[in-house]
Amino acid sequence: MIKRIFFLLVFLLWSLSAQAADLSPLKDRLVKAGFDASYVEGLLSRPEARFLPQIMPKKLLHDEYKLNYNQFLAPERVARAKKFLREHHKFLTALEERYGVPKEVLVAIFLVETDLGRYTGRYRTFNVLGSMALSEDWNFVRGYLPRDLPPEEETRLKRFMARRAKWAFRELCALITYSRQNDFDPLSIKGSIFGAFGLPQFVPTSALSYGVDWDGDGRVDLFDLEDALASMANYLHRRGWRGVLSYEAQIKVIKTYNNSQPYAETVLKLAAKLRDAA
Repeated sequence: MIKRIFFLLVFLLWSLSAQAADLSPLKDRLVKAGFDASYVEGLLSRPEARFLPQIMPKKLLHDEYKLNYNQFLAPERVARAKKFLREHHKFLTALEERYGVPKEVLVAIFLVETDLGRYTGRYRTFNVLGSMALSEDWNFVRGYLPRDLPPEEETRLKRFMARRAKWAFRELCALITYSRQNDFDPLSIKGSIFGAFGLPQFVPTSALSYGVDWDGDGRVDLFDLEDALASMANYLHRRGWRGVLSYEAQIKVIKTYNNSQPYAETVLKLAAKLRDAA
């Protein structure tokens, strides 16, 4: 009972701190980056704009190699991927002809990233990136990390956090630019806890650089199936997928999408299962 009360108190204190914090310290930096002051103030003053103190610690403690990638090779998921491939065969073939990326690879990445669009994330991308950008203060973030961190690990995480905070601010600027170019409300876009969004889970700079308006409606919508998969194919093509590649070359290109060996190997295993079925 005492332990339960303790955890409830900790959660309450965390909730209060999260509600009290906001993203207003970003205003001057965003204005200096070239955004209109009244526009920025309007964004940051909205109730949806919130500082999320749990974001940076989760990023710091994330270990890609602990993820269970075998789940994506489960028969039920493979069957759904095969069905998706059949239902969208004409569109996927058009993408393959245009960009040279095998349709099975595209579907495999789509399955691993968002379970064929079932889960694109529940966090406001603006808040995720803004919170990470403000997490340069180690003394604040340290309170959300394990107390028994070895000194060398704390030093490593501290350096990583500083680099990631700078990256997050660049991505936040890109998110605002992407939103304005495509007539989206930047606070309406939701994605993962790591700042990626949409069906292909692009970060904002990738959305700007590789996004494709496949359906020709005048904007790149990464929550639209055609735009999303075309953008994914364009990304892989421009990052080196040219014609028939060796296994090692395929791994190298896929790792530009997610720099993880288990991720890349799983994508190719899944693609092989889809190719065999076809």
